Amino acid sequence: MSGAVIIGAGPGIGQAVARRFAGEGYPIALVARGDETLRAGARAVESSGVPVLTLAADCADEDALRAALDRAVAEFGLPDVVVYNAAIVQADAPGELPARAHLAAWAVNVVGAHTAADHLAPEMARRGSGSILITGGMPEPKWQYTSLSLGKAGVRTLVRILDQRYGDAGVHAASVTVDGPVAPGTDFDPDDIAEHYWRLHGQPRHQWEHEVLHTARQAATGVLAGLLDAWRGAFDRRRPDELSSLFSPDALFQGTTPSLRRGREEIVGYYADVPEGTTARVDVLGETRLSERLVSGFAEVTFTAPTGEERPVRLSIVAEHRGDAWLIRQYHAAG
Repeated sequence: MSGAVIIGAGPGIGQAVARRFAGEGYPIALVARGDETLRAGARAVESSGVPVLTLAADCADEDALRAALDRAVAEFGLPDVVVYNAAIVQADAPGELPARAHLAAWAVNVVGAHTAADHLAPEMARRGSGSILITGGMPEPKWQYTSLSLGKAGVRTLVRILDQRYGDAGVHAASVTVDGPVAPGTDFDPDDIAEHYWRLHGQPRHQWEHEVLHTARQAATGVLAGLLDAWRGAFDRRRPDELSSLFSPDALFQGTTPSLRRGREEIVGYYADVPEGTTARVDVLGETRLSERLVSGFAEVTFTAPTGEERPVRLSIVAEHRGDAWLIRQYHAAG
């Protein structure tokens, strides 16, 4: 076990991730700009009894960051996992920051992560194992945080590039996207968030995820409940056009008839053939957030014909966030 390198080891996620890996016996190398931050980080993991190395470096300074990583490798060997948690979080609207300020934010939010990966991923690939995990955020861009939104979009792209380049050689690149303000005792408790990093690092190769979204518990559930409640209302009122608007334009649709349909026009035709007076009762059984834009789950639906005859079916649903709304991307009914 060669240990974990935490870049951006400040209070909150950085220290929480350090505690999580230290609790599993990993030697810890902490990288941050300030000595006080490093001392606090070392205190956060001292109870675990693992070796701790503190390294002062500015993530935007390529030479300093590479030198810090070299010291970590010299002390503990090539790390098993590198966590890049550094970011410049600032409120800025389009046009407010000069170009040099945008470049400074980009250097920390994206380029520093690239530098760390460039420095360590090739050796991880030669070894055949390793994790590079980057803290993300802003699952949807916000104009009030322009530089951060651009940076977090860059992080997602960087993760994909790293997977393309090094994934086949055994290097697991992934991001943990945090959709809210980090604070102990809330839905965004840093210790809860740290569990994602530990889980990603331990995933077997055939189960690798490349992005995990951490949302408020209330926001993380209920997507399908709201969407299917709107579906049920439109179904009971027999509004085929309204029903089809709840589906994505390229949705795949398998109803209670055997034919597979694609797109809203074919879905309208399906619902237009449902006998008038048919109603539906919906019970969502569960859902899973696949990414910041995808949710899948199951529901039990009982259709009641005008004659009173009931027909229970199991729905399998995939919903996708497009624009400002969740839409059904795939719908499959099994009787």
